[in-house]
Amino acid sequence: MFAWDPRDLNLEQAAAVEEPSSVFLIACPGSGKTRTLTYKIAYELSRRTDKRILAAITYTHRAADEILERIEDLGIDTSGLWIGTIHSFCLEWIIKPYGIYCPELAHGYRVIDTHDRELMLERLCAPYRGITHWDCDYFVSETGYYLACPDTRKHDAIHKVLREYFTELAASRKIDFELILWHAQALMRDKNHIAVLLSQVFSHLLMDEYQDTKQIQYSLLISILRAGGGRTNTFIVGDPNQAIYGSLGGYAMPVAEFRAQAGIPIKEMKLSRNYRSSERIISYFSNFNVHATSIKSEGDNAAFPSLITYNHYIAHTDLHDELVRLIQESLAAGHAPEEICVLAPWWILLASTTRKLVAMLPPLPI
Repeated sequence: MFAWDPRDLNLEQAAAVEEPSSVFLIACPGSGKTRTLTYKIAYELSRRTDKRILAAITYTHRAADEILERIEDLGIDTSGLWIGTIHSFCLEWIIKPYGIYCPELAHGYRVIDTHDRELMLERLCAPYRGITHWDCDYFVSETGYYLACPDTRKHDAIHKVLREYFTELAASRKIDFELILWHAQALMRDKNHIAVLLSQVFSHLLMDEYQDTKQIQYSLLISILRAGGGRTNTFIVGDPNQAIYGSLGGYAMPVAEFRAQAGIPIKEMKLSRNYRSSERIISYFSNFNVHATSIKSEGDNAAFPSLITYNHYIAHTDLHDELVRLIQESLAAGHAPEEICVLAPWWILLASTTRKLVAMLPPLPI
């Protein structure tokens, strides 16, 4: 049985790790979410009594590698663990074994990488003025696809580009990452026995960063849990206040909705102790909360006198002048340029901001 030093986990973390039923864990920023998930996997692996597998779905390959390395460092046998992204999960457990049931996949397929996808879209965008591959991001749902481009004036042209894109992919038997999800969901929908078989394969389905999960991804996970009728447990971790992929279809499903769709008991738990930020920063963060959570600073820097302002008077037309003023103020206070960071919700905002700051602060390496 895996045991840990009591100093490794706080009471909230330990309770989540030891909870025998399915768990929906809301973890505030800096609360040791990855550590808790790692210890949960290690704990359940050490208690395995059959040959069923634990599947852990992470948002990136890097996160999967980090968690796997941590578990191995704890001395736990990982032969009963599968860990990877949702796309890897769909390929390995749904499309590879059952793709023969799908006409588009039955005669073979190749997954194109991001680079090849961008080259292909850039070529198809060429006839359309003002449209680039950046505009052609899309995400699939159970009924079709949606555009991520916020500029609706471009949508007609983007739809035309994507129609050509899908036609070329089908002709050359290629699929991209979104089509992996589309075909996996279609197989699970049309072949009910797949979900039943997977529920017999997995004892636990663990999912990280649930707040950035798409509806189609929730559906895949829920199908397996529902088919298992409680024989497969789940451990869902994330924070609705840290959702960053809403433009690509990600959202935080409420626990009550998830519980109802999965048809199994799921206990809602929380991690509320932040070990990373000062009380001032946590108080500032409350200005942006969309989900009411209790966060308490527990780190060594809890009382650090962070200098923070919240300005809701600056018009967007004056934003760059204000940024220049703040940067110059920081430089005058003795901070090096590499200690200054400018953040924004979307990359498209940073693109224009960068150009303007370069022009307004020419000596600085922006």
